[in-house]
Amino acid sequence: MRVSEQTQEQIMAVLHRMTEATARKDVDGIMALIDPDFRGLFAGTGEKAIGREACRQHLERGFAQAETIGLDLSDIHIGAEGTVAWVMADMTCRIVVDGVPQTLNGRLTAVLRGTGHAWIFAQMHCSLPAEGRSYPTN
Repeated sequence: MRVSEQTQEQIMAVLHRMTEATARKDVDGIMALIDPDFRGLFAGTGEKAIGREACRQHLERGFAQAETIGLDLSDIHIGAEGTVAWVMADMTCRIVVDGVPQTLNGRLTAVLRGTGHAWIFAQMHCSLPAEGRSYPTN
């Protein structure tokens, strides 16, 4: 699906604001980008957020667990039709937890809704795939 340059730039700006707010551990900055009916699935067991309050709680918990967080998105693909856009990207998360730096390579998919004034996240899914395996085993 062909996406206009304007829509592409607007979505990229929202993604940039999200990664910058993540690096600052700025819950309010991210919440400004979240739809009231947000739905999210995240990498950890049981990390499902239904609604804005659940999203806020997920962010607060995650930010409290990490001393620092850096999030980079690459190989970003954007599609859109009307007031709905979708994103697929590779994700690199650099964190420090308990003084130990880690790099987690994952994936992000998201659906954004255009409000007429801005694009906001309606749905998001972050995953940390098992390297090289379609069906990881223990």
